[in-house]
Amino acid sequence: MIDMEYKEGIAKVTLNRPEKLNALNLQMRLKLIETLRSINSSRDIRVVVITGKGRGFCAGADITGEDISNIDLGKDLEGTFYPILREIKFSKKIYISYVNGVAAGAGFSLALACDLRFSSKNAKFVTAFHRISLVPDTALALMLLRLIGVKGNQLILLGGELSAEEAEQLGLFKILEKEEEAISMAMKISRGPFLAYSKSKELINKALFQDLEEFLKLESSIQREMGKSHDFREGINAFAEKREPKFIGE
Repeated sequence: MIDMEYKEGIAKVTLNRPEKLNALNLQMRLKLIETLRSINSSRDIRVVVITGKGRGFCAGADITGEDISNIDLGKDLEGTFYPILREIKFSKKIYISYVNGVAAGAGFSLALACDLRFSSKNAKFVTAFHRISLVPDTALALMLLRLIGVKGNQLILLGGELSAEEAEQLGLFKILEKEEEAISMAMKISRGPFLAYSKSKELINKALFQDLEEFLKLESSIQREMGKSHDFREGINAFAEKREPKFIGE
């Protein structure tokens, strides 16, 4: 589910569940946490490249493999999604995402959390939470709005998607012809003045995300509330039954 390769100071982490567009079920989330913690504790690894296997980067949380209608969504975020986010944002390593296909929901967050962000021309970025009457989570609202300001309002408020070209125009991702270019960038960083890069990351996080923990507390509280709503249960049932949901705003 999570593949890791290491070479010359670079770890390549591949989300490997292509039949589900690398959607993050519980087992995969726990394995990703374990992998990232191992990387972050290593003295030999300086740069981490995260990508996905197959035609997707990550379709977000897997809502088909678990009965999420009976899960405390706030607790679920706090237990697995937030630890993944923290391992990337608060690491002294430099993280690079290469989005090779769809990045939806928490998959979009995972890609955005990285320090440098690249994509293929076929990538697509989706905020799909509203389809099951949830709010964007895993700090997607905070990261997106801090990075592009009010241009991200509609994506957060109503949901939607960005093409690779649109994401590049907004400065969120840079399109590369192939994944090897992201690896080359990682190699350049690893061989460069890495301490300066790492400390620069610390300054960026202080400038943009110093209130991340406070935001996560509010986000998990709201998502917990949303998980108890009628509309969430209706959204999940409609998704399973492959029909349009009938929301009532409660």
